[in-house]
Amino acid sequence: MIWDLDETLWTGTLSEEAVTLDPAHAEIVRELNRRGIMNSICSKNDRTTAQEHLAAENLWEEFVFPSISWSPKGQQISQIIEHMQLRAENVLFIDDNVGNLQEARYYVPGIQTAGPELIDELLSLEQLKGKDDSKLSRLNQYRLLEQKVVDRAVTTGSNEDFLRSCNIQIYLGDDCSGESARLIELMNRTNQLNYTKHRVTDTEFYAMLAEDGRETRYVHVTDRYGDYGICGLYSLHDGHLTDFVFSCRILHMGVEQWLYNHLGRPRLNIAGDVSTPLEADTDSVIDWITLINEQEQPPTPASEAGPATSLRILLKGGCDLWLVHDFLHGSLVTEFNYPSNTGADVRSDHTEVLRRSSPQVLAEFGHVIDRLPFLDREALASQIMQAPDSFGTVIYSVLMDYTQGLYRFDNTSFVVTYGQHDEDITDETNWPYLERRFRSTGIDRAFLIWFSEHFNYEGALTPEAFQDNIRWLANQLSGINLVLINGAEVPFANEREPDRHLHHHRMNTALDEIAKELPNVVVCDVRDFVSDRSDLMVSSEPAMNNIRHYSRRVFLQIAEQLTELVQDDIKTETRAPLVAFRKLHRRTRRKIARTIRDLKRQR
Repeated sequence: MIWDLDETLWTGTLSEEAVTLDPAHAEIVRELNRRGIMNSICSKNDRTTAQEHLAAENLWEEFVFPSISWSPKGQQISQIIEHMQLRAENVLFIDDNVGNLQEARYYVPGIQTAGPELIDELLSLEQLKGKDDSKLSRLNQYRLLEQKVVDRAVTTGSNEDFLRSCNIQIYLGDDCSGESARLIELMNRTNQLNYTKHRVTDTEFYAMLAEDGRETRYVHVTDRYGDYGICGLYSLHDGHLTDFVFSCRILHMGVEQWLYNHLGRPRLNIAGDVSTPLEADTDSVIDWITLINEQEQPPTPASEAGPATSLRILLKGGCDLWLVHDFLHGSLVTEFNYPSNTGADVRSDHTEVLRRSSPQVLAEFGHVIDRLPFLDREALASQIMQAPDSFGTVIYSVLMDYTQGLYRFDNTSFVVTYGQHDEDITDETNWPYLERRFRSTGIDRAFLIWFSEHFNYEGALTPEAFQDNIRWLANQLSGINLVLINGAEVPFANEREPDRHLHHHRMNTALDEIAKELPNVVVCDVRDFVSDRSDLMVSSEPAMNNIRHYSRRVFLQIAEQLTELVQDDIKTETRAPLVAFRKLHRRTRRKIARTIRDLKRQR
């Protein structure tokens, strides 16, 4: 579905007057997504204004590949369809302007079009019946594709170079009967990359699997953007490929050509038109795909045929969770802080950053992100947004929500987080300290002047906004366990963080309240283990001593509580934390030494 906005999705014209969004229209969009039918936008409007209005209605995240500009609509729609790798016949465009509908049909032959009078009937149409996708797996797959389109657009070099950077991995699975629902659907509904157009009933599918001398396997694809799940199937009998079919979600990745070469280019009678020819004649042509073996097998995908089955756990947070991580083992994936190319710490573990992890934000504000030493594009590409269904549990430390300040870019919807929430870096009186400590990482006078001209300081995230962000995050991870690690409330004398324990208390109270409302949220309560000053870290390095750094015993206790909350998915080990502390101390000492060297050079 591609929606026009003015006088279609909502009543009124955004550039001229107030607009009103009919709640029934918003619910239609949400319901279509939950049927596995995607929604996009093609509108002549100011993108920021339209996005803000939809976000206020909690509807912006329901759209993929929105195209909002003053460009001709026919060209916009053509690009949407190309980027989404769809057939025009499978797209319906709704607009109140007959001229726009005619233009769409001219630029995109075969597209279906209609006026707003059809909206109330959409959910009853057979073509839009779809199937249950309450976990929004298809929506998340298209968000992966959005991110790739944005990254490819800003990447220099050839398309092959970009594909090599994607780390595409393929696993060929034998248990086709266990994935029968997904595979039968793939064979019967796929056209663009179905080379034989062979359709089967359930009985015929199982008979095919049981046939002597036949090799049938499914194709599971992952890359650095996430897990695409089961994307293909082949069936080989007497040197003849009777079935060779792939989902359009892996179009232009080279998967089908690579697999055909891998199988030795067996006899294949291609039926009808297909989107990708199989002309490459050597395996070496496609060198950006890796076949992984059974020991490296990815988890069973959260396929469109059923509920998520992955037991992988994503850990996202700062040094508190990093240290806890070294006590744990299991199927763990991590998103921790890392240094930028200037040496500044990049923190992506604030919910305000996470809420802006989308291709649309990168497309609109990427040029701003590129000027920030403490943020980069990778920080806005969390797997929480890219491939949430590949995890059974997300463990997330919210300490940065308690700590950092918010800065809004030129009165837009784009917000970044930095430093302490009660220390305004746009205030010139704070610049000497910031320059002394962070000049070597790009926080110099020229940057601070530019930043203060374009960003407005908004202070700390309020408890109410924090609750709204947690509610949003829990909704994004519907059906997935979300474990949130809160903050300590022990009084701690730190001149740069005065009365921080009181702010932690306010935020913890807000977290406790919202967690009670959300069925998939549980809190790992640090207050159970940090009751006085002795539970905090004592280090000879002053930068290490604050309310967020605990003793080794506390990190072990947190790890043990996480093990109980997640049950059998992770285990606790007690030998690793000393290594983690040594690593953290070494990293801090290196940063201090580097800063001292830079200061000496500047003198």
